[in-house]
Amino acid sequence: MKNLNFKGIISVLAFIGLAGFSCFWTAESLYIWQPSITRIGAWLIAVVFYIVASLCFSLFLKGFDKNRYFQSGLFSSRGGHLVFGFIGLVLFWLMVSLPTNTHTLLYRASIKNVVTTDLNKTLGYLQELKDNNVEINKVEDKYNSKKEAVDALVLRLIAEIDHPGFEGIGQRFEKILVELDAELGTTIQRNANVGTTRTQWLTTVNYYQTQAYAQLKLFRAECDKEIERIRGLMNSPELNGLIENSKIALKDINQMNGISNEVIGAAVNDLTSGYAFIKTNSQYLMLKDSDVDRYTREGAMPDAKAMLSVPDVWKDFLTTDKYKGHGFIWWVFIALLVDLSAFIFFDIAFNSKVDNNI
Repeated sequence: MKNLNFKGIISVLAFIGLAGFSCFWTAESLYIWQPSITRIGAWLIAVVFYIVASLCFSLFLKGFDKNRYFQSGLFSSRGGHLVFGFIGLVLFWLMVSLPTNTHTLLYRASIKNVVTTDLNKTLGYLQELKDNNVEINKVEDKYNSKKEAVDALVLRLIAEIDHPGFEGIGQRFEKILVELDAELGTTIQRNANVGTTRTQWLTTVNYYQTQAYAQLKLFRAECDKEIERIRGLMNSPELNGLIENSKIALKDINQMNGISNEVIGAAVNDLTSGYAFIKTNSQYLMLKDSDVDRYTREGAMPDAKAMLSVPDVWKDFLTTDKYKGHGFIWWVFIALLVDLSAFIFFDIAFNSKVDNNI
C-alpha cells in the first residue's frame, strides 16, 4: 500500500475525466461539421490530437524548468522543448481542440433557439408569399392610382365648362382630354357636335366620362387577371410543401428532448430550401432591412446551417455580432479551463515517463 502513488492515481483519473469531456466535445464538433468522417473517425481524431496536445504541453512546461538538465540537439535542448512544445500546442490544441470544444458547447446551448427563431422567420415569409399581400397590393395600388387620376380629370372637365372667361368646350378643355387619353392609354372618341349650352356641354362631358370609365373597367379586368396569375404562381406545390415541411420541422424542434442532430439536420435542410425559394421570389416580399442580406446575398444560408461549421462559427464571432448574448466567451473559458486542467493533471501524472522517453 505504501508504494501506491495516490497523487499520480488521482492525477490520472482527473486527466481521464477531463480529457473525456474534451474529446467528446471535439468528436461531436467534428462529426457535426463533417459527418462523412463518421463518429468513430471523429473520436479517433479527437483522442489522438488530445494526447499529442497533452504531450506538447508537458514538453513546453519543461522548457521553463531552470533546474532541469537539457542535452544539446534540436529536440533535446531547452529551446527545442519550448519551440516544438509551443508549435504542437498551436497545431493540436489552439487550432483543433479549443475551437471545436467551444463550438460544441455553443451549439448544444444555442442551436435549438437559433433553429426555432430561423424557422419562425422563414415560415412567416413563406406564408407571406402564399398570401401575396405585397404583390397583390402593388396591383391594387396601380389600379387605384389610375382610377384617382381619371376621377380627377373628369372633375376638371366638368369644372372647365364653367371656368370664368373660358366657358364651354375649347382648347383648355381639349388639353384635359389629351391628359385623359394619356392616362387611359387610348384615345377617347371626340364628339363632333359639343353644343353651345351648358346642358349640351354636360352631355358631351358625360359622353367622354362614359368612355373613360369603360376603359377603366377594362383595366380593372386586367388587374384582376394579374392578381389571379400571382395567386396561381404562389399557390404552387413547391411553396405549399415548403410551408408544410417548415411547420413539421418547427413542431419536431419544439418536441425535441436534448439535442438530436437528425432532427436539427432535417430542419436545416428545410430552412435551406426555404431560403432559396425566398431569394428567388424576394421581389414579391417586403423584407425587413435586417433580412435583405440574410436571404438575398450570394451564398446565403440559415444561421443554423452556419452553426454546423466550426470555421463559420468562429468567423461570425470574430466579424459579426451574430452570437452576442449566446455566451460565446463563457464557452471559450469553459473549454480553456477544462483543457488546461487536464494538461496539468497529465503533466503531474506522466511527467516522469515523458522524461524517461526524452
